[in-house]
Amino acid sequence: MLLNKFKQCGTLLVGLVWIPEERTDELLGVQILTEGGSRVEMQISARIPDKELVTPTYNKSTEFSDPNQLIVDTYGIPAYKEANPAVFTGVTFPFLFGVMFGDLLSGSLLLGTMVCIFALGKKTVGATVWGVRWMFLLMGIFAVFCGWIYNDFTSLPIYTFKSCYTYYPDTAAPTAHPGCVYPAGVDPAWFLSTSELTYANSLKMKISVIFGVAQMTIGIILKGTNTIYFRRWVDFFFEFLPQILTLWCLFGYMDYLIIVKWLTDWGNQTWGAPSVISIMIDMFLSGGVPSSPAELPILSTAEV
Repeated sequence: MLLNKFKQCGTLLVGLVWIPEERTDELLGVQILTEGGSRVEMQISARIPDKELVTPTYNKSTEFSDPNQLIVDTYGIPAYKEANPAVFTGVTFPFLFGVMFGDLLSGSLLLGTMVCIFALGKKTVGATVWGVRWMFLLMGIFAVFCGWIYNDFTSLPIYTFKSCYTYYPDTAAPTAHPGCVYPAGVDPAWFLSTSELTYANSLKMKISVIFGVAQMTIGIILKGTNTIYFRRWVDFFFEFLPQILTLWCLFGYMDYLIIVKWLTDWGNQTWGAPSVISIMIDMFLSGGVPSSPAELPILSTAEV
C-alpha cells in the first residue's frame, strides 16, 4: 500500500520517507516482496536537510514510557527536537493520582492487583493490561504512600505512632502533650474532633495547590528551554518570562503563605491564624492592605 504512493521512474520507485538516524542501517539492503512476486531492494540515495521540510516528531519509548507518551500525545505532540513532557509524566501523573486517591485500603488493593499481574505474565492478562502495568504499579505505590500520610484507611485512622493528645471522658477538649510532634502523617486525634472534615479538606487542598504550582512551573520551564534552544527570543521575553513571573508572584507567594502558616505557632497570637484566601483577595481588591488585623505580619516584642 505504501509503495503505491511512490513515484515510478522506469524500474525505480522513488519516495520521500523519514527515518530515525540510528535506524538508517536497518533499512539499507532490506528487500520488499511486491504483489507481482518481484523483490524490491531499499536504498537511500539522498538526504534532505531538516530546514527544507517540516520534520515529524520522533520520541523514543520503552515499556515504561509508552503509556505516558500516549497521554501526552493525546493533548498535543511536541514539535521536532522540543522537550518531551512524557519524561516527567512518568512520575508526576502517578504521584498526583496518589495525592487525589490517598487511601491505604484502596491503594493496597491496586498495588496487590498489579503484583498479581506481574506474576501472571503477558499471555495471561493480555497485551493491553500488560502495557500499562508500570504506570498502575506506581499509582498503587503512591496511593499507599499518600494514604499513610493522610492516615486514612477507608476514612478510619491508623494509630501508627502514639498520639500527641489524650482524651478524658469529663473534658470536651483533648489534652496536648507538651513538645510532642506526630512523626508522620495526620495525628489520629483529629478523627475524634468535630472539625475533622474541615481540617482534612483544608490540608488536602493546600497540598494540592503546592504540587499543582510545582507541576505548572515544570511545564513553563520546559517551554522556556524550548524557546532558548530554538532561539525564539520574542517568545522567551514576552511569553515565557511573563508567565513564570506571574505564576511565582501570585501562586508561588500563595505557597509561601501556606508553608509559613503551617510552620508558625498561632496559639499565642491574639487574632489567631490568618486566612490565606483573604490575603490573596486583598492583593487585588485593596492593593495588598489587609482587611483584618489577623492578616497583619506578626511582630516580636522588641519590634513592638
